[in-house]
Amino acid sequence: MNTLLLAITAFALVVLVALVLRPIQEEIEPKKEEDERISPLLRGINYLLSDEPDRALQEMVQVARLRSEAADVYMALGEMFRSRGEIGRAVRIHQNLLARPDLSQDIHLQAHVALAIDFQTGGLLDRALVQYQKALNIQSDHACALEASLRIREQSREWLLAEELLSRLERVRNISYGSHRAYLFAEVARQRFEQSDYEGAQADAARALELDVSCAPARIVEIDLALQQQDLDVAEAGIRTLWKQAREHFPLVIPSLLQHETFYQSRGINVLSELWLDGKDAELILAWVEALAQMRGVEEAQSLCDELSFIPHSLRQSLRLNAMLGKESDVHAGFARQWRKTAKNYVCEQCGVEVVEVRWQCPQCHSWGTLHPKAEEKV
Repeated sequence: MNTLLLAITAFALVVLVALVLRPIQEEIEPKKEEDERISPLLRGINYLLSDEPDRALQEMVQVARLRSEAADVYMALGEMFRSRGEIGRAVRIHQNLLARPDLSQDIHLQAHVALAIDFQTGGLLDRALVQYQKALNIQSDHACALEASLRIREQSREWLLAEELLSRLERVRNISYGSHRAYLFAEVARQRFEQSDYEGAQADAARALELDVSCAPARIVEIDLALQQQDLDVAEAGIRTLWKQAREHFPLVIPSLLQHETFYQSRGINVLSELWLDGKDAELILAWVEALAQMRGVEEAQSLCDELSFIPHSLRQSLRLNAMLGKESDVHAGFARQWRKTAKNYVCEQCGVEVVEVRWQCPQCHSWGTLHPKAEEKV
């Protein structure tokens, strides 16, 4: 409702400026017509002050009818309908506006962007991209259209097209988005790896690490490639580098090590044990124990826990361990397992949103690399 009030207020101010404060260049006779236009505007403002936004909107529609030649009136009206969730009406207003032959290029640009936002809000992403592209055809450095198109490409997992848009945005704003681009290349590398295009995956992972040496997903792709190709030296070097450059995301590589038996038995156990003794990182041992419990059974996981003498030191650590190693008949272990299924494990440093599974891009603020593992659990 607050968004609606702001939209209607902005609309009212636009029309008020157009009707009252414009230069007095008209003859005495048309003033009666202007008075007719101002009257519903003033009633609409009065309804706003009385906290009656629906009745205010009706008056603003009447203003648009009386002032049908003013494109700015319809632009504001379209914004109001969108803010109310009436996407269809907003789309029709902006489409009718674009159909006018006498529309200025500036209003034409604004209408394309507004129509794109309508489609994007309604989930019609393909149509939104078409309108953003038309806006970019008019003004190639339109930052809003570039950024919105970028978000849609990322949402659709079209990473190379997203990277191209981000490069254009870099030039427009004269700002480096190196880390962001690194994550996009890492996503491309992961896609190529899953499609068995190992050479392409290697090249894109390398490009990502050139842009940001601490890009964890790119490093993990390199490790997976080395394990796939049985290059044990390269795999071990990548694991140690990941530990140094992006320790908080190191646990994500452990399931891959367990899937490659030769490496795990010959080097993996020793490397993980060494890193555990070096940093006593609870997330490392918990991820290791959890992967063992899921892939090889609870007994082997319990044996590792006993061998490394791991004792949890927080509520979160205790709950995770009990969820993995607790007996089926244990009521407390049952609660811990239920908690583990829905526990928010990552939190965004930018917007504070919490998610269950790891994400390289925040689903709320769209920032890359800002989601970090939670160390503590709120009680």
